[in-house]
Amino acid sequence: MRIAVVGAGIAGLAATKVLTAVGHEVVTFDTEPEIGGVWSPTRHYPGLTTQNTRMTYQFSDHPASASWPDYPSAEQWHSYLRGYVDRFGIRSNLRLGTGVALAKPTAAGWDLRLDSGEHVESAHLVVANGVFCRPRIPDWPGAAAFTEAGGVIKAPSQGLTLDGARGKHVVVVGYGKSACDVAVALAAVAASLTMVPRRLLWKAPKQLLGKEFEDVAITRLGELLFANPRPFGPVFSSLSRRVVKLQGLDALGLVPPGRFEEIAASSASLATDGFFDAARAGTIKVRRDRLIAELQGAEGGAESPRAVLDDGTVLPADLVVAATGFEQSVPFLDESLTVRNENGEFELFRNVLPHEAPNLTFAGYNTSFVSSLSAEAGATWIAAHLAGALSLPPLAERRAQVRSTLAARAARTNGKHASGTLVLPRSIGNIDHLLGDMHALLPRRVRLAQWNRRSYSTDFRDTLAAAVRALA
Repeated sequence: MRIAVVGAGIAGLAATKVLTAVGHEVVTFDTEPEIGGVWSPTRHYPGLTTQNTRMTYQFSDHPASASWPDYPSAEQWHSYLRGYVDRFGIRSNLRLGTGVALAKPTAAGWDLRLDSGEHVESAHLVVANGVFCRPRIPDWPGAAAFTEAGGVIKAPSQGLTLDGARGKHVVVVGYGKSACDVAVALAAVAASLTMVPRRLLWKAPKQLLGKEFEDVAITRLGELLFANPRPFGPVFSSLSRRVVKLQGLDALGLVPPGRFEEIAASSASLATDGFFDAARAGTIKVRRDRLIAELQGAEGGAESPRAVLDDGTVLPADLVVAATGFEQSVPFLDESLTVRNENGEFELFRNVLPHEAPNLTFAGYNTSFVSSLSAEAGATWIAAHLAGALSLPPLAERRAQVRSTLAARAARTNGKHASGTLVLPRSIGNIDHLLGDMHALLPRRVRLAQWNRRSYSTDFRDTLAAAVRALA
């Protein structure tokens, strides 16, 4: 079967590799000149590293170099993905620097119109464009005057560099991973750096209670705790007290609202190395619970453009870094297709299969603590689906399951679930469902071990490889 994959990030590469291995003719498109998605060099920003250790972020069958640090740099991880492409011989399947303008269903499958005007036909389409691909930058009042006066507004992934911040007054909007990574890196060269988070988030230390955070969060027991926090209130209260003390949050005035267990609800984030030290030293200033109300040019004798906060505070701001999240969109899909519900959530069974769009699947829309492994399992599920090897419930039952799951996610995360594409905290649980549909369960000894130690990607290597061999 001729299959088109849109996106050459982690999920797109996994889909290309798996679907090629089972005998399909695969062509993969990406607008970027390099592979990698969020790891493409065009999207790197200062301070970018993996949030997972390499042992849980790697694919099951392609180990990262043991000589690398536990949390590899962006450059290292891009080289890891290049090695994956070369190892499995899929470079010839890739058409990089080639965007898909429109994907339209036909009687035979799909007609893809590329940005160049070329048309490509395929029998099946895999959407792997990434759920963190299009930065969401607020439309701040006064932005035009701000930029006319020389002010710069950028998301971290839009060519942000140290030289662009050197000697400048920098305002970083947000408090997620990219916001804190960027703040630490830019504070070393900026004239001043102020963070403006609308809401503080809990930041997990890499080590807690003598254990790696992954040894808590990426275990079957950890998933049970985070998915059902109410009965374990005393455990989480103890954890939050430890984190507050370890990070010195009381003295900094940076104790987040809410409960510590909310860290796994939608956007789990580790503390960036050096962030709280920089806040204590004053090189990073945090104006918590604030918004930018307006941007201004250098009027009235001001030396630089300015950002005005909603409490009236005026900040010098040569550079505003909008670490404000992403749009979850598939702009190239024909408008006649319905893949989202009235709330804008993607309605996908197992976060892969739409209800009423034939010859279409989604890869990487099951973002988790172990996103590479989740993408790999999802790609294998797609291959099994195309082979008719899945045991799926009837459509009506699939609809009901998806609606119930989305409602639970929305309630747990106050709607902050990337349009339904985040499966946290059930990272391993989502993979269990995918494997179960394929009749490809992990060995019992592995499942038992994962209750009290982190789940490594290599735990799933033999099971996934056997499923692919059976399909081939």
